Amino acid sequence: METLDIVLARGRIVDGCGNPWFRGDVGIREGRIARIAPPGTLKGRRVIDVGDRLVTPGFIDIHTHSDLSLLVNRRAESAVRQGATTHVIGNCGMSPAPINDEHLAEMQNYWGRISEQPEVTWAWRTFGQYLAALESGGLAINVASLAGHAALRMAVMGLDARAPTPAELAGMETLLTEALEAGAFGLSTGLVYPPGCFAATAEIIALCHVVARYHGLYASHIRGERETILDAVAEAIHIGQEAGVPVQISHNAPKFGAPCDATANLRLVEEARARGQDVTVDNDLHTDLGPPLTGGLPQEIQERPVAKIVALLRDPEARRRIREEIILDRRPAFGPVGLLKHGQWQRITILRAPHSPQAVGQTVAALAGERGQDPFDTYLDLIVENGHDVEAIFDYIDETNIRILLRHPAVMVCSDGQASAPYGFLGDPQTYCPCSYGEFPGLLERYVRDQAVLTLEEAVRKMTSFPAQRLGLLDRGVLRPGTWADVVVLDLARVHDRATNLYPHTYPFENYPHRYPEGIDYVLVNGILVVEEGEHTGALPGQVLRKPVKSGCCSVIL
Repeated sequence: METLDIVLARGRIVDGCGNPWFRGDVGIREGRIARIAPPGTLKGRRVIDVGDRLVTPGFIDIHTHSDLSLLVNRRAESAVRQGATTHVIGNCGMSPAPINDEHLAEMQNYWGRISEQPEVTWAWRTFGQYLAALESGGLAINVASLAGHAALRMAVMGLDARAPTPAELAGMETLLTEALEAGAFGLSTGLVYPPGCFAATAEIIALCHVVARYHGLYASHIRGERETILDAVAEAIHIGQEAGVPVQISHNAPKFGAPCDATANLRLVEEARARGQDVTVDNDLHTDLGPPLTGGLPQEIQERPVAKIVALLRDPEARRRIREEIILDRRPAFGPVGLLKHGQWQRITILRAPHSPQAVGQTVAALAGERGQDPFDTYLDLIVENGHDVEAIFDYIDETNIRILLRHPAVMVCSDGQASAPYGFLGDPQTYCPCSYGEFPGLLERYVRDQAVLTLEEAVRKMTSFPAQRLGLLDRGVLRPGTWADVVVLDLARVHDRATNLYPHTYPFENYPHRYPEGIDYVLVNGILVVEEGEHTGALPGQVLRKPVKSGCCSVIL
């Protein structure tokens, strides 16, 4: 009989495919699952008796922004401790490559404070060079990347608010081809953010024709999440149909101001699938977000240097025009801006304001009352006082829509967070982080164990085989002999998301610090224990996953 490296014995196995759990042993050898057998029958160099705990595939987070945080902290503490063994990066049009020297400063500004960390060298220029930099120092988790449309556009034409010339579009196609040749899994867009919001539908279709030649996918933060959400979903579906690519609609819960609940946009997805088009959706579980206040400014100005933004906001006429543009929302802004548009100042709580510390913990409405101001002016004055460094918690999603999305078979689970840690640069206590620490434990705790919105097996499918299938990672996301041994052992009775604060928010945000979850006892990545009895082992066995060129099956290119 073959010698096994590790045996996870006598567990309740949830295979990731939606099948009912069963009891058995999981045997691992040389990084892969070698055998699954009746309980107590396998022998190995190390046997871990997991008792009645659940054994599941490692969770695949289809939508994250860990592109630079994994360079800062390669241990991926918050991700792997909640059971995530693979992160998909390059989402919302935001990838750190390719880079053009002429627009490097714009790229660095785009990524904010993390771009200044010493581990983020910006030594790469091509997408392939970025992937090489990512894997050079080791990783605790696997990473798959999309090429970001914003990066392509920025490398060719900066942040210009115009259509590309034919030569510029050809330049973007060339850069996208290099990214796909290097192993990118497809293209992502962020059509509410600059510079993606300046792109017409035809530009995205042209780029997706390139993606189609490499059998990649198109993932989109669509062009409107509120009043125009149905038009935006329809645009994403249209792009996929015209270019012949699968479509992944990112974090698709309607935001405050939408005229419908999530059943309406899901109906468009169902209709597309009934026509034979491959369209799926992901969504996270949190009803709030913690972006900079400058993200609420009109897209043409929000990425400008702070001095120029402040100068505009100090000019009464320019301020009046900015307010008017935010309310008119002619170029749909990202979801939280709906709270500005509709005057929901009581739903915006200041999280970080280095130069206005008295504002932290207060809503914009309350702070405006203290200052004797119109709340809109208070919001804009906080930007004048703090620049890009002022951040707030925007309570902008109805939890009912999260439940609707979770129940739909075409919707998988994502975090929309980044790999983080409670120490170093990433450990800033005034940083929004619940989704980075508690997304998957929160799903199991709240929506499976406590509220029974989903069955255990369906929840695990949405976190494992479904996103793996979406990426073409057919050797991950399931527990089967021959697949990579990305495995989680958890105790459902003890699982607890310690990072999420339920409403109302209370200062000093006592439930918002960087807190690891409970009940995730063992996590293996490529057959190596990275979490053991709830603690990180320091191992870095993760791989940068690359989609083989012009192939329908995905693996690692060494």
